[in-house]
Amino acid sequence: MRCALTRRNLLIATLILPGLVAGCGTDREPEIAFGIDGCSECGMLIDKEKEAAAYLVDRELSPFCSTGCLLKSSENRRQQDRPLPDRVLISDYEGSGLHPAGEMTFLLTESLTTVMGWGILGFVDRQVALAHRQSEDEQLVDWIGLRASRGEPDRTINLVLGPDGLTPETTQLEKGALVVWEIEGRELATDQVLVVRGYEHLGEITISATGEPVTFRMLATKPGEGFPLIRESDGAVVGRVRVTGAHTPDEEAI
Repeated sequence: MRCALTRRNLLIATLILPGLVAGCGTDREPEIAFGIDGCSECGMLIDKEKEAAAYLVDRELSPFCSTGCLLKSSENRRQQDRPLPDRVLISDYEGSGLHPAGEMTFLLTESLTTVMGWGILGFVDRQVALAHRQSEDEQLVDWIGLRASRGEPDRTINLVLGPDGLTPETTQLEKGALVVWEIEGRELATDQVLVVRGYEHLGEITISATGEPVTFRMLATKPGEGFPLIRESDGAVVGRVRVTGAHTPDEEAI
């Protein structure tokens, strides 16, 4: 049987189809209502588009006035064992909108005025971020580096480096933990330079022969049975870091 396209049928189609199309738009990018939405962490009205941020947990959007407030909220969730954000989005300071945090370069500044005084600005283009740096003391970091440098540490680990290596020799961490290391040199003839194999982004760690403790932060992002701490002068293994946890998203889901 043929269906005639009457004026009534046309009117019904006109009313229903837009709703069906809108209902299928599950891939639409999340948006912050600037000047209307309040920060999910501090409650301040979000009106600085270039510094705003957001994350999604189970498709629910939480907007923030700044990257600092987002980081604080995300760290609270992590330490309380609540579900972590599925997506983290940061505004480009040059005004190109929200972008995945993993694609951003962050300028840690004390010279430029920032929302809530966090001193964190996000850039899609690293060279543009570099151009905004006011001095060589201001750091450029990626998302992992930002979490490590500005996140809330879970604990402090105290170790002693002597001629025979680190005490304790092995340090165990859980994947996702943010820790502050404090290493004191004892009975060392000269300064010792260490690197953590597998976590090379930590750079060279110089332990003073004077006994002055050195501190640094580490975000345990990669699990493994024993990441060696290598003494650069002779390549000797002076200690190990064991990181427990899932290796893949599938393992985490189990």
